[in-house]
Amino acid sequence: LYIWRYDRQGAIQCSALNFIEDLPRFLVLLFAMQRFQDCHWGLNPNIDPKFKPCSRSPTMTFHDQQGKEIDIELELSSDERRTHFGLNGRATNVFPATSETLSSEGPLIAKVFWAEESRKSEPDILQKVYEIAGNNNVKGRDDVEGHVPAMVCYQKYLHTSTALIRKRLGLNVNGSRVLYVIVFRKLEPITALTGDDFLRAWWDTVRCHFVLWTNGVRHRDVSPSNLMYRIVDGMIVGVLIDFDLASLGDGVTGTERTGTVPFMALDLLTEEALRGEVKHLYEHDAESFIWVLTWISLRYSNGQPMRNKALDQWLIVDAVMCRKEKWDFL
Repeated sequence: LYIWRYDRQGAIQCSALNFIEDLPRFLVLLFAMQRFQDCHWGLNPNIDPKFKPCSRSPTMTFHDQQGKEIDIELELSSDERRTHFGLNGRATNVFPATSETLSSEGPLIAKVFWAEESRKSEPDILQKVYEIAGNNNVKGRDDVEGHVPAMVCYQKYLHTSTALIRKRLGLNVNGSRVLYVIVFRKLEPITALTGDDFLRAWWDTVRCHFVLWTNGVRHRDVSPSNLMYRIVDGMIVGVLIDFDLASLGDGVTGTERTGTVPFMALDLLTEEALRGEVKHLYEHDAESFIWVLTWISLRYSNGQPMRNKALDQWLIVDAVMCRKEKWDFL
């Protein structure tokens, strides 16, 4: 008998247990598992505390940058939620959120995901982004201010770190992950726009991305789902979101492969790039913006998705085959 434990970092397998020759140890195992609480089976009591359908999370208490308490509830069954199913990785889920404290300040969303602990956290990177937007000495800062997501508050759940059990077992903790919940002001997807409004919002995100890159913030994951918009004084304003794969200029070597495969630059879909032998440059993100522009233009009509057999292939093949499909498209 083998016991496997899965979490967002991967699987841990125990050594073999012969439940006939080592019956006492097997009974101790059953005794321990019988007394597991829901959290020991992987449920987070802060978000989804019971093994049953639940339309809303328990009320969670966050603190903003001024230390003010903010109550947050997640609408777990909302039709607007974006969910991810799988055992490994970030497992990013997005839920509408409500708050009595902030009830007069517009709708909110909560991003729930498992971040790599070795990376600079998204809240830390967003603080750098806000510094750039607020610095009058930064050339082009107006292209950043108002064009990035407005973070309301966040929580890092240290007790969920996948490194904890591995440290106890003497295992390698590289690649460990920890749960974050970040609350933002709600935005709308850029795919809902058409015509000049769409092009204006898309160009806003290109300019924002450029200023951030030249000031040391590398986004490195340009995709349709990361381009949004808001309306300010009746005007469409493009917004670049999702900085959890971003890095600061001095943070990584730049050869790590990041991005959403269908929209990555062709040079990053080669076997050399997949081995980490190609440095991620600005031109690669710029090319991603062109792929996004092409994708949305050919796959959406009046804000509604359409089937496009050629483009749909990009979603279902691996990185090397995706490169071939995109070359054939060109």
